[in-house]
Amino acid sequence: MINIEYLAIIPARGNSKRIKNKNLIKFKKKTLVEHTLSEIKDIKKIDLIALTSDSKKILKIGKKFKKCMNINRPANISNSNSSTEDAISHTINLLENIQYKIKNIILLQVTSPLRSKKDIINCIKKFENKKLKSIFSCYKKKSFAWEKKHKSLKSITYNFNKRTISQKMKSLFFENGAIYIFDAEKFKKNYNRIIKPFDIYLMDEISSLDIDTKEDIRLLKKME
Repeated sequence: MINIEYLAIIPARGNSKRIKNKNLIKFKKKTLVEHTLSEIKDIKKIDLIALTSDSKKILKIGKKFKKCMNINRPANISNSNSSTEDAISHTINLLENIQYKIKNIILLQVTSPLRSKKDIINCIKKFENKKLKSIFSCYKKKSFAWEKKHKSLKSITYNFNKRTISQKMKSLFFENGAIYIFDAEKFKKNYNRIIKPFDIYLMDEISSLDIDTKEDIRLLKKME
């Protein structure tokens, strides 16, 4: 039995519905997959990295990194309707079948190229110090937000009849998808990456950029 305190899982499908080959987009001469692998390869707390993909091109990148194990993701959990939880569960089951005992999972999406190594290390520290079962990264923002229900609009973060200054508004916390850490056994029971007791790890809004649209790519290219 091989004990793994922290397994980093990097999900990276070959095809993307909105942007073709999104995970292979280059930023500062590295693909998004390479950025994530590069930032975690020397983090001592991470015992093993699992790169899960249905793409030969993406898995070929994983072979360049010593701590990285390639996971061939089956086609039935590699389509646009497949969840990240499907990929996590498949990875855990595969590794446990070859005698790995996993304590905690660090889920890192490659579409967060501005996330830093320091963010990941500090997130692990908070997870341990507060004795949490899960933690996830967010950014904080005060926003005049509305929601649309049928044909009507409703202000949800303030009363538009008594408009206030933004300094007096409550802050909202937005999941940015950059970092999730959670207990592996609890995940298996709940099929959920957010498990009580949990907390958040704050990142700034710029570092929280998640590449999901062509506009996100344009913003990223401006930072090269």
